[in-house]
Amino acid sequence: MWQRVLNWLADVGVLFVKEWRSELRTRYALNTLLLFALTTLVAVGVALGPLGTSESARTSVLPVVFWLILLFAASAGLPRAFVHEEESGTATALRLAATPSSLFVSKVIYSFTLLLGLEIVVTPLYLAMMELSIEDGGALIAALLLGGLGLAAGSTLIAAIIAQAQGRGMLFSVLAFPILMPLLLLAIALTRAAVSGDGGTTWATEILLYDATVMVAGLMLFPVVWNP
Repeated sequence: MWQRVLNWLADVGVLFVKEWRSELRTRYALNTLLLFALTTLVAVGVALGPLGTSESARTSVLPVVFWLILLFAASAGLPRAFVHEEESGTATALRLAATPSSLFVSKVIYSFTLLLGLEIVVTPLYLAMMELSIEDGGALIAALLLGGLGLAAGSTLIAAIIAQAQGRGMLFSVLAFPILMPLLLLAIALTRAAVSGDGGTTWATEILLYDATVMVAGLMLFPVVWNP
């Protein structure tokens, strides 16, 4: 049993490394996520600024804008998680060489590391441009980590569903709304708690439950989606 687990973990590691090697050759997702996020960030910063001096507006509005930036950046870059496998002809080889669970988990980890890098770049810039102070740094870190993981898991599952379909961009938007909207609302609530310092343990727990649910659902549904 332990040997199977170790072999599975080794497969996940190999596939994760493959994902990053492919990404560093093309830099498609890296460039898309970063350029989209920075462009949106500059536009929002110029249009809204720090939203004057209204503390209630800053607490209620700015966390929403922040997560919308991350969501739209992810929607621009992550849908190709499986599309390039189909376009490059490597999908068949992956179906033969890797188990669906190891492939799904490796894709989720790859997407999560992409989003984590994006959050590391965007978050301090956003806080500085909007002059937004954080009262509870732990809650903000929890929101970024748990929200990023949920966004990566949900986006990976959606990307697998639309990989072989026409009109992938439109399908991603349609499917992402019911799947990612609960996560977005929870992440916004936890970020607001980080700004106000009210404590976000409840929100963090709910996001963790959401992440676990999406991961379990993804592991159950991915073999059917990947091997139609």
